[in-house]
Amino acid sequence: MMHEKLKPAGLGCAYHNWDVDFRPIEGTRPIDILTGNTPKEVAFQLDVATCLAAGADPLPFIKANAGRIKTYHLKDWSSDREKHYRVLLGEGVGPWKELLELAETVGGVEHYLIEQEGSRFSQMETARRCLENFKGLRG
Repeated sequence: MMHEKLKPAGLGCAYHNWDVDFRPIEGTRPIDILTGNTPKEVAFQLDVATCLAAGADPLPFIKANAGRIKTYHLKDWSSDREKHYRVLLGEGVGPWKELLELAETVGGVEHYLIEQEGSRFSQMETARRCLENFKGLRG
């Protein structure tokens, strides 16, 4: 497998999810097939907003894949059609306090990536506000 070839170079491989990965097909979510059929050395990158957009709860996913979710795309999501991904971190439906606690206790987090898709603020103001919100959520 590829992860074995990458290991001597100090590298690994991971999968970044999309919303379709959390949408069941004939009762089974593609993400569960991926996590269940890849070696434990293969990590995952959880894009929280696309998980939420699919109507899934990221918390059970983190618990079920303890230690394998190395990076988290911290992006919020709103069910409001006018907003969807255009909300700052902490303004949407993400269960952020619980998610960050799980990421740091069982999830295996190595890196957080604060991501934003559009905003009502300038790029720099959006970055400042999202970082400020992250600090407030994380404590």
